Amino acid sequence: MLKSSSISALVFLSLAIPCVAQDEASIIPFPKDLRTASAQCSQGVVYDTGAFTGAYSIGAGNPDDATMVMKFTLPAGTTRLDQVCGCFARKSTSDPASMSFEAVVYDDNGAGGSPGTFLGAVTATASALPVASGQFYSVNFTGSGIVLPDNIVYVGFRWPGGNIGLCGDDRASTPLHDTYGSANGGSSWANTQAQFSTDPPRVLGVRLDPGSGAAPTCTPSATAMCLNNNRFKVEATFDTAGGLSGQAQVVKLTDETGYLWFFSSTNIEVVVKALNACSFNNRYWIYSAGLTDLHVVLTVTDTANGSVRTYTNPQGRAFQPILDSSAFATCP
Repeated sequence: MLKSSSISALVFLSLAIPCVAQDEASIIPFPKDLRTASAQCSQGVVYDTGAFTGAYSIGAGNPDDATMVMKFTLPAGTTRLDQVCGCFARKSTSDPASMSFEAVVYDDNGAGGSPGTFLGAVTATASALPVASGQFYSVNFTGSGIVLPDNIVYVGFRWPGGNIGLCGDDRASTPLHDTYGSANGGSSWANTQAQFSTDPPRVLGVRLDPGSGAAPTCTPSATAMCLNNNRFKVEATFDTAGGLSGQAQVVKLTDETGYLWFFSSTNIEVVVKALNACSFNNRYWIYSAGLTDLHVVLTVTDTANGSVRTYTNPQGRAFQPILDSSAFATCP
């Protein structure tokens, strides 16, 4: 165990293993001193100090190589998770700068209180991964539908591993929390104190925002499009110079993107997307573009708290692109 007074470099701990029980492969030194990560999920359940000594990884960088989770005791009355945040770093500039990953939740009903029943996952993307310096990435859970069996669960991440690692703190002064790793997608687990026999993490860069009561959500319909885990409701009205008016019909394309039509389903009028940029500027973004010069009122509602943004295109003017990167200051 490295003592805090002897830490001279941020290290990337790599475990290139075909099974979860093998020993740690290497410790690669990074620039000096502890690194403080961004503050996502800082108002929720946080066990780390915000400073990390290294990034822990499993496998060779293949999909599902690395799964690491930490045990959480949630506040009384918690019925759901609203957001989960994870701190990641990459080894060098030659390693991938972005990745797809999953935030995962397990019950603590495994052998000896280890991760047991898989409760669910939410897929996300991490971009602009820092080199030798951790950054938190947030994952919106408000529409996940994950049911918590009680207030003790394991929460963490599944990602390719290899030269991308999950932040951790191995300082002796840091309180020890139960953390586990798996190199086979959660089929079997090993306590990280055994997995990383040298400098094992005492805490991982995993945070969460708990919620209580019924989870707010958007209900999709022919005129209401639900984006970003069913959190944001997109609606629009239109009218013509000749007095014809109506509600836009909606078509969802992806979890973040869809389009609207007015007169015919083959005639697309407006496209819109709702992006989670909480890890970038602590905002949700609304971007839109149109293929019309009609009067359009586009309304986006954050159903998690009732916040509304309205965008209007005047009659007779080509629909101007909407690039609202400050749309909703409602993270998580």
